[in-house]
Amino acid sequence: MTSVDRTAYPHFNKSLSQKELASCYALSDNELTFIRQNTRSQHSQLNLAIRLKTRQHLGYFITFSQIPFSVVQFIATQLNLPENFRLIPERRDRKATYRYKILSRQYLDSHLFTQQARQNIVSLIHQSAYTMSDPADLINVALEYLSKKNIELPAFSTLKRLASHERQLVHNELYLQITQSLTIPQQNTLDALLLIKEGELTTRFTWVKQTPGPATLQHFRLWADRLALLDNIIDPRSFFHGVAYTKIRQFAAEATAYAIGDMRGIRNKPKLYTLLLSLLFLTQSTTRDEVITTFLRRMKRVVHSAQEKLRIMQEKHRETEEHLIMLLGAVLQYSPETDTDEALGKHVRKIMTAQGGLAALSSLVNEVTACHNNNYLPFLWKFHTVNRSVIFQLLNVIQLHSSTQDCSLINALAYVCQHQKTRKPKIPADVDIHFASQRWHAFVCIKENGHPFFNRRALEVCVFLHLAEALQCGDIYVEYSNEYADYRAQLLPWEACQERLSAYCQSLSLPDSGPAFITALQKQLVLAAEKTDNDFPDNSEFSIDDEGIPHLKRAGTSSTPEELEQFKKAIYDRMPERHLLDILRDVQHWTRYHKHFGPASGASPKLSDPARGYLFTVFGFGCNLGTSQTASHAPGNINRQTLRRINTQHTNAAKLQSALEEIIENYARFDLPSFWGKRNVAIADGTHMELRKNNLLGEQHIRYGVMGGLLITIYPVNISHYSVILSPVASGKRCISLMLYCLTSLSINPIHYMQILRDRVNPFLRWPIYWESNFSPE
Repeated sequence: MTSVDRTAYPHFNKSLSQKELASCYALSDNELTFIRQNTRSQHSQLNLAIRLKTRQHLGYFITFSQIPFSVVQFIATQLNLPENFRLIPERRDRKATYRYKILSRQYLDSHLFTQQARQNIVSLIHQSAYTMSDPADLINVALEYLSKKNIELPAFSTLKRLASHERQLVHNELYLQITQSLTIPQQNTLDALLLIKEGELTTRFTWVKQTPGPATLQHFRLWADRLALLDNIIDPRSFFHGVAYTKIRQFAAEATAYAIGDMRGIRNKPKLYTLLLSLLFLTQSTTRDEVITTFLRRMKRVVHSAQEKLRIMQEKHRETEEHLIMLLGAVLQYSPETDTDEALGKHVRKIMTAQGGLAALSSLVNEVTACHNNNYLPFLWKFHTVNRSVIFQLLNVIQLHSSTQDCSLINALAYVCQHQKTRKPKIPADVDIHFASQRWHAFVCIKENGHPFFNRRALEVCVFLHLAEALQCGDIYVEYSNEYADYRAQLLPWEACQERLSAYCQSLSLPDSGPAFITALQKQLVLAAEKTDNDFPDNSEFSIDDEGIPHLKRAGTSSTPEELEQFKKAIYDRMPERHLLDILRDVQHWTRYHKHFGPASGASPKLSDPARGYLFTVFGFGCNLGTSQTASHAPGNINRQTLRRINTQHTNAAKLQSALEEIIENYARFDLPSFWGKRNVAIADGTHMELRKNNLLGEQHIRYGVMGGLLITIYPVNISHYSVILSPVASGKRCISLMLYCLTSLSINPIHYMQILRDRVNPFLRWPIYWESNFSPE
């Protein structure tokens, strides 16, 4: 069902570096004393030492034939044994082998894998199977329990068999639980998804898996229609009460990977219906995400188009502004020459008449002033009309709710929808729009005969733009969505947070009480301010002018060394030419990255040679060859259909990312990354990213002089194959998770690493970073 490489089950790598040998198989003074006290001969010392260290590192005893020679040689060297010293085969001294195992257990205070331990991990695996789907994860749960209890690990086949059995039991329970309330008409509806209706070319099941194209304006209406049709098939949400989302996602992935023939071949009806319901559940939520994302993109495009139109109009009005300034100059030039206001007024009227009269000049002034102060609001409606009908269609098929007590935006949206077909330019001001800024109020609100009204078009654009902002920041959520769901439902209960508070604060060296926390932050602020003041005289990159405005000097470029081309030529001369397929094969041989690929169900791949099939799939699709071209150059057992099934059913973006991380982790084991520099040096590069105003995440940026944040790239000098992009908005948790993975995979303490950054980065480029050092599985 799953290979040992995909789990945390300890086993020997194909090759061990000297650093790994020293960290895992170095004998301490206590261990050397223990070995010499319980043995007499050199053979016995080596036998016991190997038993002790392999049991200590692996968690179970292993036969001598499975131990790499480098491990035996490394341990023998520590015992001052000759290099050609050989082990006595186990079969020749079984009593000694048995005795040394007992001694090793006593020294390590470990326990045998008893029937009680077996029952405990069976119960643990069974409980975990309700939330975990990958068999490797279930095996890892058992390994974690056995490791904490210091229990000797059983054979991997035992754990694999237990995980497979309990996983199947849980899945059968879930199949029955999900489908027990399924009515006969609903079963018929699901069965009809696998049939081809008269006049159609494909089944509805195939239609559900296929998307109408990228979520662009051209396909926006198709996506909205698709969402309405999906909602009309069946509502699957009521069937999944109490079922973990991870299980729904796994069942949906399994259904997506299956072809129509595979689905028709499932004889277990509860399983078939569960897969179809899960597919509908996930497809409905992802379709909602797509249409909402498209809506956000369209509103952003509207704003950018209006701003571009404003820029063009400002360029166009430059001549008009110069003309009006010339008129003012003529008035000012004549003013000193006259002593009476009457004469000055006559001359001004004469000038105005010569330039077209008061009405023409007033029109020019109004036209120019409309574009002042970067006021692009009047240009929004022209670009919004393209999206208008589709947006209203979208609002009819989704349910929006406020995640706060302020429902003014929801009420304003309902008011706009109520006047969707109204043609009047103004409508009564019967709704509160306090969520809008003062500029929006001036643009939307009008008065006529003392009564307040709204500019209908301005109100509609205002509400839709604020709706887009609220969806992005979580103030408004979409019911039954995934990316735009209510974030509060994903938060930990307050009681659970209080349980973690003490350990969390301790890991960050922060007090766990409110008053002490405030005092600590105030102290940090004072110390940071004092350090900044003390470092200022020596900082040649930062200055403050006479008006108090801070400035950062532009970093100069360094000249390219003359020897660089010679160095590059020497490197290329020493690098032999390699074929890409050979490179992939060699990397697969040493890292076994193909272990991350496999069916969505977690079953073992039913391929004669999985490694070869995965290798050609990665090569073909990585080089953008496709199935037909790759199959024409591959061996006979690799055909187009095999490559297609592997690509659709055995791989996805997450599995490819896991394979990439496997390669990076193995690359970090080499000496080459350590040549780039020390571990306490890092380089940070930043690019300005505009943020909306009144945002708690943004500040006035010193270098750019505007409101916004930094898109930060961190380059650890000695592991520069990592480039971590940190964005302070939207997906900050995912970016921080990626950074934590990069650091912890190389045994670097993230808290210590950020302390390094604070010490090394220019103090005027610092930014606050907060995270929890250990993220929960959610």
